[in-house]
Amino acid sequence: MDWLGALPAILIALALLIVPGLAISLTLRLRLFDAVAVAPLVTVTLVSVSAIAAPFAGIAWSILPVLVLTVLVLAACYGITRFSWYPARSAGSAEHSFLRHQGPWFAAAAAAFLLIGWQVVHVIGAPENFSQTFDNNFHLNAVRYILDTGNASSLTLTSMTTADQPAYFYPAAWHGIVSLIVQLSGVPVTAATSAAIIAVSAAVWPLSVLFAVRRLANLAPAAVLGAGIVVGSFSAFPILLLDFGVLYPNVLSLSMVPAALVILAGIMRQVPHPGIPVFTLILLAMLTVPGVAVSHPNGVMTLFALAVPAVVSAYVRGIMSLHRSGASWSRYLLATLAAAAAAGVFLVMWKLIRPPKEAAVWNRVETAPQAFGEALLNAPFGRPAAVVISILVLLGLIYCFRRPRLLWVAGAYLLSIWLFAVAAGYPISDNRMFVTGVWYNDPYRLAAILPIVGAPLAILGLQLILEPADRWVRARLSGAAGPVAAAAPFALGLAVVLVLLPLTQRASMDTAVASARGVYAVTDDSALVSTDELELIRQLPELTEPDAVIAVNPWTGGALAYAIADRDTTYKHTLSNTSPEAAVVDNNLKNADSMPEVCDAVEATGVDYVLDFGTREVHGGDHRYPGIEELDADPDFEKVASVGEASLYKFVGCP
Repeated sequence: MDWLGALPAILIALALLIVPGLAISLTLRLRLFDAVAVAPLVTVTLVSVSAIAAPFAGIAWSILPVLVLTVLVLAACYGITRFSWYPARSAGSAEHSFLRHQGPWFAAAAAAFLLIGWQVVHVIGAPENFSQTFDNNFHLNAVRYILDTGNASSLTLTSMTTADQPAYFYPAAWHGIVSLIVQLSGVPVTAATSAAIIAVSAAVWPLSVLFAVRRLANLAPAAVLGAGIVVGSFSAFPILLLDFGVLYPNVLSLSMVPAALVILAGIMRQVPHPGIPVFTLILLAMLTVPGVAVSHPNGVMTLFALAVPAVVSAYVRGIMSLHRSGASWSRYLLATLAAAAAAGVFLVMWKLIRPPKEAAVWNRVETAPQAFGEALLNAPFGRPAAVVISILVLLGLIYCFRRPRLLWVAGAYLLSIWLFAVAAGYPISDNRMFVTGVWYNDPYRLAAILPIVGAPLAILGLQLILEPADRWVRARLSGAAGPVAAAAPFALGLAVVLVLLPLTQRASMDTAVASARGVYAVTDDSALVSTDELELIRQLPELTEPDAVIAVNPWTGGALAYAIADRDTTYKHTLSNTSPEAAVVDNNLKNADSMPEVCDAVEATGVDYVLDFGTREVHGGDHRYPGIEELDADPDFEKVASVGEASLYKFVGCP
């Protein structure tokens, strides 16, 4: 499949992420661009909640539960807007024409989509390529498991890997979305994953940033257009998380955080240009934050952590306002109690919403000063410095320092730098565990949060540069004909785009794309599945029965036979639990003649075949499965096919 063949799947992914949420956001009377920008956040909540609710209603997973919930929420929102007390659309900035006031934002989103889409296409290479990384065993197989079971609930998805143990919560929004793309488009799981990557990276992320910056400043048209390039010029997100991990749920969750952050800040009246009434923002928070949370808990804790400076700002500004108005002591007490309650809830969540200590094993990767410098230069892990972007971020900080209501934005960015420096530059300790354990103490996950505030800051920095130029152009053309005066700011914006593209996309982004591209390349020695192994997996539908069960060593990539060839495997992930029967197969399938319990285990597991990919593992480890290794000379196995060193055997040792 080429990218032209994958285009319908990409369009379906975009429609899936935007249309359900757009219907609701328009019902809440948001302006068109704002409605489009927050639509994916609302949609992800709808998908997440409907996936959890559908099993309780006895409904198999499909687009139907999403549509049902969308209609119910749409009806509720419509009913709310019918009340006389529901705020009308806020005047905000006068919008005399779509072209002048919303057109630049859509143009910026389109530019960002093309730029980031180009980056992601070059990373993936071909639509059916997939990340050759440790976690992708789980992510690809989880989509297949949803399709097989008709259940995309975050409460039960881990039953794929828990064997005879109970399932536990796992954030399954990403996998539910990809499974819907498979159902609606008919493309393979791998191609549907690529479509989702493009839709989230190139549409959800830039729309989220642009929505955020609309609340923070009244940008000149040239700055708006330049913002489309700026948002695609950070190597730490989303490209880094497509390279490392691979962390698809984190990409989805973090891509929504900028918009969710300004929604929360707007509720606290900490944005200069809200444009949306507070009550509507409260409804939006209810419709968006759950999606961030169910996409990945790291995302919602990032959201709440970065919101701390906004809470502090709201409290300080509130106390100052009470002082100026001569308010009674009871109002001071009420404000303080509210702030204390927010702090208490946050600390409880900080303690509870984190992985177990034994899973947060990442150590530092550099010194603290080095990490701090890399954060300032937007050059994590020794990558080339993004000089222009870093200058724009610095100018954005200056922009915020000049405007007291935006000081919290600067504080949130400095907080993100500190979190990264702690994880990347300090040794394992209890203090480090308390500060960054929420993110597994993983420097890569924390590097990815730097652009969440860094991107809006860089756009504000661009505004600081272009504001005088925009005023000069308008002044010089004040007496010009209408079309000329209207077109001049857009011409300036086009010039900005043409200047920013080469300045921001060379060393820093080229290096990031090249690094990630290597992870998606299928080669003779690629980490998870080699060229020969992938070829054999793709032959499995012709070589095996549809209900066949294949014994595999998941560490060598054999588990991907489930996602790619739609054949059941004994393991779906490297970290799967092992049932007693599966353990017998793993250790003693070759000994069926001398161990009667082997045939009992074969009957219990249904094993028909063995996929032997040798002993080379994704992380270079040594996890032995002696019962399904070195089978050439064993009479209990018949070789069905082989490609290079990869072989498929049929087990014939039990009557």
